[in-house]
Amino acid sequence: MIPKSLEDVKEIPVEIVDLVKESVINTFTSICGDNPVYIPDSGKSGPVNGVIGNIAVFNPDHTLSLMIVIPKDTAISLSEIFVGMELPFESDDMGDLVGEISNILAGDVAANVETVGFRGQSSLPTATRGSDLTLFMPNKPPTEEMKFSGSTGEFWVNMALTESK
Repeated sequence: MIPKSLEDVKEIPVEIVDLVKESVINTFTSICGDNPVYIPDSGKSGPVNGVIGNIAVFNPDHTLSLMIVIPKDTAISLSEIFVGMELPFESDDMGDLVGEISNILAGDVAANVETVGFRGQSSLPTATRGSDLTLFMPNKPPTEEMKFSGSTGEFWVNMALTESK
C-alpha cells in the first residue's frame, strides 16, 4: 500500500489517515467516556500554549510520526479524568500524563494500521510543554493535521509519514 520510496508521495494514504482518526477517537473515548468529534477542514492550528506528545510507529521502511497537541486547559481537564485529580500544568506529572496518552494512542494506531499492511512498533513517547509552540516539518514529508473537540476541550493530532533512515 505504501511505496518504499516516498519521493513522489505528496499525501498520506487516506486509509492510514482514517485508521489514525479512528484510533484517536477510540483512545480519547476510552479515557474520557465520550466520543471526541473530528472537525474536518479546520485549517492549520496556530501557535499553541500547552503540551505536545510525540511518538512514532515505525518499521524498517517507514515511520509514522504522531504529535498530539493539547492546549493547557484541555490538558488540565484530561488530568482530572485520567488520574482523578487536577495535575499542575507545570509539573513533571503532566508530561508523564501526556506521554502515557501518546503511548496508548500509538498502541492503538499500530494495531489499526497493521490491517492495511503497515506493521510497526511504537517508539518511546516524549512530551514538550511551552507557549507559542508551532509545529513544522523541515523536510516537508506528507503530513495531515486533524482537529478534535471533546468534553475536555479541543486538541489536534498531526502526523507525518517518512522513510525510515
